[in-house]
Formats: sequence, structure tokens, C-alpha cells
Amino acid sequence: MSRRHKRRSKEVAAPPPEVAGVARLLSETPVATLDLHGYTAAEARLRVQDFLTTYSRISGGSLVHVITGKGTGSDGEAVLLGLVRDMLDDEAADHVEEYAGVLGGGGWAVRVR
Repeated sequence: MSRRHKRRSKEVAAPPPEVAGVARLLSETPVATLDLHGYTAAEARLRVQDFLTTYSRISGGSLVHVITGKGTGSDGEAVLLGLVRDMLDDEAADHVEEYAGVLGGGGWAVRVR
């Protein structure tokens, strides 16, 4: 005597939720990285402005990283992390769509316009 088996309907897995906001920004791979370790504040200001201007022109909408370090090598308080944040809000804001601090501190993930 044969046994009949009921067919089980295959459950379709739901697609993963879309990542948005800061999570999306931090999960993307950058097209370029600027490492400011060893630069003075004046040198870093010029490098950041040139870097963001360049990538805004050639890769608008893409993600770049600006690595400042945590400031442990500074005499006194960290300088570059705050300097770059201020630039992203002020003088370089025309080239910045959005930005977020990288996990662990020490830099910024920036989407250029």
C-alpha cells in the first residue's frame, strides 16, 4: 500500500529590509580614501577641500572616506576630527550630500554631490 504525502507549499523568504540613512552610508564601499595622519590643521584643510572638490566633479553621488585619526598623537585635544566635521558643515558643504562618523571614530564617511 502506498502512502500519499501532502505537498508542502514552499515559503518564499521575504527580501531583507533596505538599509537606509547612516547605516547605508556606513555599509557602502568608498571609491576613495583620504588619510590625514601626520598633517597639520592648515595642510589638512587644503587637502580635504581639494579631495572633496575633485570627487564631487568626477564621482558625484559616490562615497568617500576622510580618515583623521582619533587624535592620540596630538599635543592636547584632537584637532583634525573636529576640523573636518566643521568643514563638512561649512566651507565644503557645497560638495557634501551627507556624512557620518565612521565606526570606532577617527574619520568620516562622506557622500559627495
